[in-house]
Amino acid sequence: MIKGVNWVAVAICVVLLEALGFLWYGVLLADVWTSAFTEAMGHPPSASGQALYMALGVVNTLILVVGLAWIFAKLGVNSLAGIGAAVAVWFFFNFTTMSIDFLYMQMPGRLVIMNMGYQLISYLIAGAILGLMPAKGAKAAP
Repeated sequence: MIKGVNWVAVAICVVLLEALGFLWYGVLLADVWTSAFTEAMGHPPSASGQALYMALGVVNTLILVVGLAWIFAKLGVNSLAGIGAAVAVWFFFNFTTMSIDFLYMQMPGRLVIMNMGYQLISYLIAGAILGLMPAKGAKAAP
């Protein structure tokens, strides 16, 4: 078992981030996302296999949140400082990785920015929750 992870906080984060994804891509930016996807891929998104992709998305979110919780435990993050730590992790790892979509895969900038925005908000939410709900016995960083 991964030490220092509050599994209740992880579960809360996964549910909230999945809800955010639904709102972000399915409600707030649905038309923009569909248009950008169609431009990038040459065809509109298909409903075929959508349940599988959604399930894999939940697994991906779970991996992200567990990794963030593990990093927080190692760093002793146990307050709203989790927001700053999460932004740093997002910037150094997620932002740079997602930039490859624009730089080398020539994805439309608006699609990349939309995805980065979703990820940044996800990291902010997870950072706040994980920072405020550390595992029992978690020690603060020296």
